Amino acid sequence: MNSLLRRIIIGALAVSVPVGGAIYVITNNGSSDEENKNNVVEKDKDTNTEKDDKGNNKKNDNEKNPGTDAVEENEHSLKIASLREEYNNNEIVGVISIPNTNLSTVVVQHNDNEYYLNHNAYKAENIEGAVYLDYRVDVNSGRKNIIYGHNGNSSNLYVPFSELEKYYDNSFYKNNQYVYLEDEKGIGKYQIFSVFVETRDTNYLYLNFKSDSSWYEHISYLKNKSMYDTGVSVDSSDDVLVLQTCSHNEEYSKYKDKYLIVVAKRVLYQ
Repeated sequence: MNSLLRRIIIGALAVSVPVGGAIYVITNNGSSDEENKNNVVEKDKDTNTEKDDKGNNKKNDNEKNPGTDAVEENEHSLKIASLREEYNNNEIVGVISIPNTNLSTVVVQHNDNEYYLNHNAYKAENIEGAVYLDYRVDVNSGRKNIIYGHNGNSSNLYVPFSELEKYYDNSFYKNNQYVYLEDEKGIGKYQIFSVFVETRDTNYLYLNFKSDSSWYEHISYLKNKSMYDTGVSVDSSDDVLVLQTCSHNEEYSKYKDKYLIVVAKRVLYQ
C-alpha cells in the first residue's frame, strides 16, 4: 500500500490562494482491483431453472426483479436525489454534518482521489475543491470510511473542513463529539475518539485488514495518537470514519506536511 502513496500538490493553490486540505491522499495509479474497494463481492450466476406444469420457466425466488438494485425510495434517497439534481452531479453520495458547527455539506466521490482537490461539488474547477469520500470505499460501509477536505483557515476563504480546527480545544470536543454521515439508505452517527496531527506517517489511510486482531491493532493505534484523552473506548467490532484536512496550527508550522486527523467510531445507523 505504501507504494501507492504520493503527495498531490496543486500548483494553483500555492501560486494563488493558500488553501490547505486534502493534499496527502491515496491515488489509484497502479492499484489492483482488490485495493479499489474494501467491500467487493463476486456474484455467481444461477443456471438452475425449474419448469411449471405448462413447461414454462419458473421464476427463481432468489432472483431479483429488474430495478431492485436501485435504492429503496425513502426520505434519505429522496434527499440525495434532490441534491444530485440541484448540483447537477450524480457523484454526490451523502451529506456530512456536525451539529452546532458550520460543517454541513454534501460528500462527493470520483473514481480517484485527485479530481475533487480542485473541483467543487458542481464539478466546476475551483481551488476550494470539495469534501469527498475516498474512491476505495462505499459510503457508510465497511470497517473504514475516509473523507478529505481542504482547510481555508490560512486564507480569507471558508471551506467546510475549516471547522475541524476547533478540535484542538478539548472543551470544544466535549460539546461536539458526534459526526453524522447521511447516505441514500440512512444516517450514520459517529462518535469522535481521536484527534491528532500527522506529519509523516500515512498508516491512518490504510484499508486492507485481514483479521479482527489486525483491525483492533489499527484502531487502537489511531486512538493512542490522540492529542488528548477522549475517554471513548474502541474494539474490533467498531467501524470508523476518518476526516483529513491540512493543519494550520502554529505548533506544527515547522513541518512541510501536516494533516489534522479526526477519527470517529459508528455508534448508530438508522
